[in-house]
Amino acid sequence: MSSTAPRGASRGRASAVVRSRAANPAAKVLGWIGWAGLDAVGRILLLTGSTAILSRMLEPRDFGVTALVLTVATVMAVFVGAPFEEALAQRRSLRRAHIETALAASWAVGLALLALSFPLGYALGRFYDAPEMAALMPVAATSIFFSGHADVATALARRRRRFEDVAFANLAGHAIGIAASLALAFAGYGIWALIGIRLFVAIARAVVLQMRLKTRLRPRWSTPHLKDLSRFAGFSFLERLSDNLTYLAFNYVVGAFYGVTVLGYVNMAMRLIEPIRGAVIAIAHNLSFSFFAREIHDRERLKTSAAAISSRTAYVITPIFVGMGAVAPALLPVVAGPGWDEAIHVAACLAIGGALAVPARLIFTALSASGRPEFGLLSSVLGFLATLVTLAAAIPLGPIAVGLSRLIGDGVQAGLAIGLPTRLLGWSRTGRLKAFLPPWALSGAMGLVVAAALMWLSSLGNLVALLIAVPLGVAVYAGLMLAFARKTVASLAGAFGRTGAER
Repeated sequence: MSSTAPRGASRGRASAVVRSRAANPAAKVLGWIGWAGLDAVGRILLLTGSTAILSRMLEPRDFGVTALVLTVATVMAVFVGAPFEEALAQRRSLRRAHIETALAASWAVGLALLALSFPLGYALGRFYDAPEMAALMPVAATSIFFSGHADVATALARRRRRFEDVAFANLAGHAIGIAASLALAFAGYGIWALIGIRLFVAIARAVVLQMRLKTRLRPRWSTPHLKDLSRFAGFSFLERLSDNLTYLAFNYVVGAFYGVTVLGYVNMAMRLIEPIRGAVIAIAHNLSFSFFAREIHDRERLKTSAAAISSRTAYVITPIFVGMGAVAPALLPVVAGPGWDEAIHVAACLAIGGALAVPARLIFTALSASGRPEFGLLSSVLGFLATLVTLAAAIPLGPIAVGLSRLIGDGVQAGLAIGLPTRLLGWSRTGRLKAFLPPWALSGAMGLVVAAALMWLSSLGNLVALLIAVPLGVAVYAGLMLAFARKTVASLAGAFGRTGAER
C-alpha cells in the first residue's frame, strides 16, 4: 500500500526544514561536519600512516632536506592558487570568464615559478650542503599546476555548496597519492617518496574534483575580469602568503642555525600536528563562512552568528589540540618509532599554539565574510613577525626554541582576534574573551590531568599508556563540560539532534 503525501504537504514540510536550518546556523555547521570530519580524519590517518612507515625507512636528514624543498613548493602554490580561490568563492556576481581568467593567470604564474625552481634548487642545495635539492625542487614545483587547478575548482564547488565533492576529492586524492608514494619508497626511492606525496596528491585531487563537478575548466585570458578579482584576490593572497612564509622562514632559519638533521626532527613534529591543524582550519572556515556571508546585511544577526558559532566551535576544537600536546610524549614515539625524541617538545608547543589560534580564527572568518579580509592578513603578518623574533632571540635554548616561537606567534594571533575594536562586528572584546576563555580553561585542566596520567603510566609502554590516556582525556573533558558548561552541552546536543531530525 502506498502512503504518498499530497504535494502541497510535501512542499510545506520541505519549506519547514529549510526554515529550520536557516534559523539555526550552528545546527547546519554541525551537520556538515559529518562528511567534512570523515575527510579530515581519513586524510590524517593516511598521512600519519605514511609518516609511520617512512620514518622507519629514512633518516632525519632526509626529512630535513625535503622539508626545505616542500616549503618552497608550498609558497609557490600560494602564488598560483591563493589569489583566486577566495576571490572566486566570495564574489557576488561571477561569470564563467572570471573562472577561465583565474585559471589562465594561475598557469602563467606557475610556468614562471617552475622556471625559477631550477636555479633556486641548485643555489639552496649548495648553501645547505644538500646537492640533491637541485633535482628535487623542480619536481616538487610541478605540483603547483595541479594545486592551482584544484583551488579554482574548489572555489566553484564552494559557490555551489558542493562541500561533499571537495571532501571526496581531498580524501581520494590523498589515498591515491600516498599509495603511489609508498610504492616509490618500497622500490628504493625513499626521499623521492616524500616529494611524491605532495605531487601525486595534488594530481589526484585535481582530477577527482574536476570529475565530480562535471564542469569543463579551461584557461582563457581576460584583463578586465582579472581586475574584477584583484582586490579580494590581493588580500586573500597576502594572508595565505604570510601564513606560508612563516613555515618557509621557520624551516630555513632552523636549517641555517641548527642544521638539516635538527630540521628533520622539527618536520616530524609538524607532520604530527599540522595535518590536523590544517584540516580543522579548512573545515571551520569553509563551513562557518557560508553562514556569516548570509548575515552581512544584518549586523545584529552577524554578531549573533559569530558569537554562537565561534564559542561553540571552540569547545570542540580546543580539546583536540590540548589533548595532542598532552599525549605527545607517547604519541610521537608510537607514530615515528625510536630516535625522534627531539621532536616531542616541539610537537607539544605546536599543539598548544593550535589550541589558542585556531578557534580565534573564526573571528577573522566573520570579518572576511563581511568584506574585511585585511584583518586576517594583519593577524598572519603579526604572527609571522612574532615567530621570527622569538626564533632568533631564543636560539641559545636549542631546538625547543622552534616550538616556542610558533607558540608565541599563535598567541599573538589569538590576542589580536580578541583585541580588535568592537565596532567591527558589534561583538565586544569582553564578549570575545568570555567566549574563548572557558574552553581554553577546561581544555587546559583536561590536558594537565592527561599529562600527569601519562607520566604515571609510562612504565606500561607508550602504546598502552596512550590507549588509556586518550579515553581518560575524553571522559575528563566531558565531565568538566557537564560541570561548568552545561548550557553549551545542551545547545550542542540540541543542534546535533535537530540536524539528525532534519535529515
